Amino acid sequence: PLEVSDEIWRCAVVGQCADDMFTVIEEELLTRDLGSFNTQHLANMAWAFVVLEHSRFHKMSQSGVKLLQRVLDVASRRIDEFALEELRQLGQVTLATRDRGSEERESGFALLVKDALRKHHGDQEIACPTSSQLHLQVASSLESLGLPVHNEVKVFEGVYHIDIVLGAGDPEDGSNKVAVEVDGPTHFVQNTRQPTPHTSLKRWLLSREGYAVVSVPFFEWQSYQLAEEHKSYLVGKLREVGWDMRAMAVTAPTEQ
Repeated sequence: PLEVSDEIWRCAVVGQCADDMFTVIEEELLTRDLGSFNTQHLANMAWAFVVLEHSRFHKMSQSGVKLLQRVLDVASRRIDEFALEELRQLGQVTLATRDRGSEERESGFALLVKDALRKHHGDQEIACPTSSQLHLQVASSLESLGLPVHNEVKVFEGVYHIDIVLGAGDPEDGSNKVAVEVDGPTHFVQNTRQPTPHTSLKRWLLSREGYAVVSVPFFEWQSYQLAEEHKSYLVGKLREVGWDMRAMAVTAPTEQ
């Protein structure tokens, strides 16, 4: 189990897997007794399949659907065994695979994951990540523009935290909101400006939930020095996603 799950997870981390190799892994896993896999193996495999299918086709192949369903069936029977980070991975899987526009979002496996996340935290609030210095600089610039800024917004029962949400009302409701993701070096493939698969998946899922997503890469931010330059840069970024500075509203993001 370790070798197979690690191989597909490594493919997902770099966002690449040759079609022949991907098919071999799928066929091999379909012959395995998934009950012998531990929770980390199961969570890694489910997440990896979603990432790879998203990066390759933006949809699941028939064999991928079959395999993922088998993984989730096993996971559903052992849901109380999963650690927090594993549950967050499964949460990303449920968000990526649910039918877009479905009115029933909390059914089946998705509901099990949501309940497990709640039980894991009990009555305690989910700890927010510590904001980076870069994040604080971006938030300060946005506030200086007079925009409603919400920092480290927990969404989907803590599956994700959005760095900054702009817009009036509940920041966890993506309608007419901008999600500003402050992307440091770890959000990009090493020695490139290509977002990691994890970063790309998060952007896609947030946009799918109604947020207009703005990325502020560290290398773009650091190319400006003056406060006014940073503000002009952010205004340009917001205009790209339809932010109306005068009306304080966002037009619906274009479907990808």
